[in-house]
Amino acid sequence: MTEILAAMCVAENFRALRDAVIRAAMLLGTDRVYFVAPLVRDARTGRVLVEAGLPKVWARHYRSALHQIDPILQHAIHVSAAFIWPRDIDYEKLTDQQRRFMKIAARYGLESGIGVACYGPQGRAGFLGMTWSQDTPASDEMLLAVHQVGQVSFQRYCQIVKENFKLTPLSNRELEVLSWMCGGKSNPAMAKIIGVSRSSIDAYIRRIFAKFQVTDRTAACMRAYSLGIVASDEVKNMVELARKRDEEGS
Repeated sequence: MTEILAAMCVAENFRALRDAVIRAAMLLGTDRVYFVAPLVRDARTGRVLVEAGLPKVWARHYRSALHQIDPILQHAIHVSAAFIWPRDIDYEKLTDQQRRFMKIAARYGLESGIGVACYGPQGRAGFLGMTWSQDTPASDEMLLAVHQVGQVSFQRYCQIVKENFKLTPLSNRELEVLSWMCGGKSNPAMAKIIGVSRSSIDAYIRRIFAKFQVTDRTAACMRAYSLGIVASDEVKNMVELARKRDEEGS
């Protein structure tokens, strides 16, 4: 496993990284593994799915619609370590659609497995899942091993993505507009806050779209969050709470 983890760290492309993860999964006792990114609460967000050993029809349905009702990913968001599904998922809290997802997943060989949230630089997150069909329950050592594979592979995944995407630097004004845009401000509101004309705001947004290689505000904000250019409201709230605690403590 040490050699496989080392191979992940120096993988030159996604294919080499995928092959290393597959070798790790086989070493751990399964040949069915999949990776999903980004790991976010908003289920409407499109997701990248990379799989090995799973039915192609499953992958097709997952990419088109099933990712929107996946309770396994939603559970991963709330835990920090590897977990076992369905054992660790509270079925009483699942919606009818989420229960339907679990039934469909079982039909295609994902009845049980080990999953882990993976965290990379600049607030990025993904998910690694491995099916587990053996009679004996997965041990704590197995969960730790899946956790290690997930973290190491996702770190390299983020590096490869960064190497493949060359971002033209944003100006200070473009960064300011981007920050307000991700905060949900309209163009007229941003013009008033910054003290420029509406046409100037429109021009700044067009430049941001061109540099980010996107065509709409939602995609621009997602790119900004994924690259760590803009902090989410959740992060800002955490910083503010920490500041208030420091002031109260002093």
